Amino acid sequence: MSCYPVYNNTPVAKQVDSIYENHLDQFLSEGEYKKFNLPNLYDLHRIDNSIKDVENDTAKGYVNLRVYPVPDLKRPNVHEIIGKVNFEQVAYKGDAFGPSWSTFWIQVEVRIPDSWSDYAEVIFDWDCGNEGLVYTEDCQPVQAFSGSERTEYILPKSWQTDHSIHIFYVEMACNGMFGCGGTDQIAPPDPNRHFVLKKADLLVPNLPARALRCDFMIIQQSAKEFPSRSWQKFRARQLCHEIMNAFHPEDPSTIEECRSLAKLYLGEHIDSEYVNETNPNQTKVYAVGHCHIDTAWLWPFAETRRKIVRSWATQLNLLDRYPEYRFVCSQAQQYEWLKQDHPRTYERLKKHVKSRQFLPVGGSWVEHDTNLPCGESLIRQFLFGQRFFQDEFDVRCDTFWLPDTFGYSSQIPQICRLAGMDRFLTQKLSWSNINSFPHSTFNWVALDGSQVLCHMPPADTYTADTNVTDIIHSVFQHKNLANDQAGLLVFGIGDGGGGPTPEMLEKLRRCKGVANTIGQLPEIKLGDSVDDFFDGVFKRTSNAATLPSWVGELYLEFHRGTYTTQSEIKSSMRKAEFSLHDLEYFATLAFVRIPGFKYPVREINELWKTTLLCQFHDVLPGSCIEMVYKDAIPMMHNVFRSSELLIKAILEQLGFRQITSHTTLPDYLLTTLPWNVGGVVDESANTTPLSFYESIDNPNILVRSENYVKHPARAYESNGCLVLRTDKFLVRISKSGLIMSIHDFYNDREVLDLKTGINKTGANQYVLLQDTPLSFPAWDTEIYSLDKYSILTDGKAQIYETGPTKASVLVETPISEKSSIKTVISISGFNNDDDASSIDFSCEVDWHEDYKFLKVEFPVDIHAEYVSYETQFGITHRPTHYNTSWDVAKFEVCHHKFADYSDYNYGVSILNDCKYGFSVHGNLMRLSLLRSPKQPDAHADMGKHYFRYAILPHKGGLSPQVVRAAYKFNSLFRFVNKNSIETSVEALDFVRVDGDENIIVSNVKKAEDEDAIILRLYESLGGRSRCRLTLKNCDIKSVTKCNILEEDIAQVNLQNDEEGCHIQIELKAFEIASFKMSL
Repeated sequence: MSCYPVYNNTPVAKQVDSIYENHLDQFLSEGEYKKFNLPNLYDLHRIDNSIKDVENDTAKGYVNLRVYPVPDLKRPNVHEIIGKVNFEQVAYKGDAFGPSWSTFWIQVEVRIPDSWSDYAEVIFDWDCGNEGLVYTEDCQPVQAFSGSERTEYILPKSWQTDHSIHIFYVEMACNGMFGCGGTDQIAPPDPNRHFVLKKADLLVPNLPARALRCDFMIIQQSAKEFPSRSWQKFRARQLCHEIMNAFHPEDPSTIEECRSLAKLYLGEHIDSEYVNETNPNQTKVYAVGHCHIDTAWLWPFAETRRKIVRSWATQLNLLDRYPEYRFVCSQAQQYEWLKQDHPRTYERLKKHVKSRQFLPVGGSWVEHDTNLPCGESLIRQFLFGQRFFQDEFDVRCDTFWLPDTFGYSSQIPQICRLAGMDRFLTQKLSWSNINSFPHSTFNWVALDGSQVLCHMPPADTYTADTNVTDIIHSVFQHKNLANDQAGLLVFGIGDGGGGPTPEMLEKLRRCKGVANTIGQLPEIKLGDSVDDFFDGVFKRTSNAATLPSWVGELYLEFHRGTYTTQSEIKSSMRKAEFSLHDLEYFATLAFVRIPGFKYPVREINELWKTTLLCQFHDVLPGSCIEMVYKDAIPMMHNVFRSSELLIKAILEQLGFRQITSHTTLPDYLLTTLPWNVGGVVDESANTTPLSFYESIDNPNILVRSENYVKHPARAYESNGCLVLRTDKFLVRISKSGLIMSIHDFYNDREVLDLKTGINKTGANQYVLLQDTPLSFPAWDTEIYSLDKYSILTDGKAQIYETGPTKASVLVETPISEKSSIKTVISISGFNNDDDASSIDFSCEVDWHEDYKFLKVEFPVDIHAEYVSYETQFGITHRPTHYNTSWDVAKFEVCHHKFADYSDYNYGVSILNDCKYGFSVHGNLMRLSLLRSPKQPDAHADMGKHYFRYAILPHKGGLSPQVVRAAYKFNSLFRFVNKNSIETSVEALDFVRVDGDENIIVSNVKKAEDEDAIILRLYESLGGRSRCRLTLKNCDIKSVTKCNILEEDIAQVNLQNDEEGCHIQIELKAFEIASFKMSL
């Protein structure tokens, strides 16, 4: 007989979805209803007794704090503190510690109450709102504190039963995880922040209650995030209400009943690593822990060294507690710092690397910017990174890991393949603010056709919190589900370090349980590496053959201001890169020419490491706080000075004395470029300021010309204008300093167009834009800034030099009441009609603006659809129109030494010696010069600046002549005399290249591990090309083509004759090729 009642006198209301869903928030809330809900039971016992409170009965337990304040904002190593200083000052909860960036060491003396002996755990709970690190008495770091997500240190189990007093130490850093910026994270640091000690307690955790917190959290998130018509959503909500109704705060035993209810949804195995996958063919989310530590950003390098040990020591503990957990970490520089600062922790880390739990990834020295460093710098990032990981861990990275940088240069895939990597992970393109990038998993193809398999985590973050939303997004935001159905989830607190927390790993176990028990969530895979994930993609996509491709740069439609902000670090980087190039060239020459010469490998490597460090993706782009640049700019100046001193010493050994005095006239000018770069040179350190140099037989050594310049330069006034003239160009300059005309005599045409475009005032027109981006002032500039600007037309011009080697005009232009610019516009005489001739600009700016952007304009008589911008090892084409939103997004782009705007018959190049931002739209070429953002550095770019640029008109399209002119414009020339009459200039005749002039010798160096020379070349303009490479007067035994790690690829045929040794080279379009010549 049915038990269904006949009568219904107990009506049940239909649940109001929004009310019942919002009600769930109360169960975990720390707010008004805390005492009725779960947070009231997180702790079984808690004490904060001091020793004074329990003098007569220490068995009750206590915490005693004594402090050593470190003077002068220093950051001493632990071995300088423990056992070396006196802890005399007593501290209590409620005390304030500061100011910003100061360090305090706290000696913590604890006695665990006798009554706590049988509990599973006893915790030291510490919260001062800043970063800290626990050290044992034998100086070993064990657990980090961060003020919010990390406040607990699990005390050794033996301390619960030995009834003894124990001591450990807390190193307190008076900065938060994101520095000292106050309420606005990227505001300039507040120098006087203080941090209040809120907690310094011993507690016994209620482990079942804390486990229930994670249970409920995941079920509640399922109720909120699952699709509105899915039964799993409503089952989750109903189960949460059943748990809340079963829970009674006055009866802790109800916690187990609540957990039993939760396991109906989560499964039985959520308290261990044995939450196995049930469907091996199901769509998967591969989860790896990560701790992104910006090597400098809102804190200086020195604080990063402490962030590393805080973060990684904590992760090593988690690896021991969670066997399924895998942690990936990049940046060889950070590993080296840990090795230097904490060798025992480093050895512990190495053991976890060997067990494949702590996984080095990335293959680079730091997570560097890819827009601004030169091509050789990008190569050295991988050379130094891969060699470090190989030497230290016997690991070769297959994946280039760069989740957070501001755009991706078009030759990165080729450089990756040459460094032994065929996979790439990034995420930052999800920040683009105009277009949505169309792919998640795809083949990224370089200019030469080289490709890497790229994955962008669909959750659009490298700091996921392992919530249900993160798991869902890892599949449902995947943009290539038609091609592959797996996504990588990168989880853990990042940027300021930290990494995953225990709660994140507990949530992942429960998410796995949901996937296994009721479905709706994709399967979650823990225990695999990043390479395992990529291996799976290769397997499922026929070795990536079925994936779509993206050719060329990955342009970030955001953070375009980083091409210009912090001008001095960019200028010093460019100079250092060219100096290091020359240092290695001369050192290699000496290694070949001088028996017994000791190649300065250690010194060169240290200079490179400093350079690579300062290419970190916040440092070189200009998005760090002022403290960072007070370190980084002197570091880069020192790289340049040290490099030049080494060059000077090497030249002495080669028989040449470098001339720096004002009284000695140099006979020779040295260059490392293997083509004739003769012309007018400014000998500003000497009595004769200008001379003409030209090569005779050897392109590397130029001789002072004894004859007059065949085609002199002149300056004069005519018809109310100032005129600069050679036999190639006539330049008319107004009395206010604007160029009104550049007439090309050889091609009988006007270079400028002052009639059809927006600029009708003149060339070399300085404009001052209002630069107020929507967010991130140091990072961003927005397209609307192009609508509001002032034209600087109040300059005063006068003739400065009259010729014949050089003629010039000095222009002094006020920018505002606070700022001004002096510009010398010059033109040089020439001897050879085929030599490139340019109009040069040397600028001195006194800059004191607020949220302004200074640019210089050249309206030119060219009309074409795209501009050729020099980028590393090649050319990147970008549009001159706004046809699509993708074109609009590129209103400001990055380039290196030149931008060229050419039609079929004629072109104009703008060269520069330290600038990176550029734009060309319509007929207007604009070079970006200076910005003045106020966050995170309130004084960014304030002060004096010196830079040069040039306009180079030329017949025809972009040609090797432009590439060579840009190298010459940036190269460092050295004045020398012979040390003695026996010195032979023939010793300097080293590298010759004959053939297609678009092949560039980019670097010459000694091999890392062999008595061999590495020569690196690239094809610069985009066409298959050939040349003959000659090493003069060298005894070469064999030649191989090698990768950038200097591993042999193929044997190369070597020819020797009385001139030297020769190899024939053929390069594909934009190919980078390295050759190893064994001595």
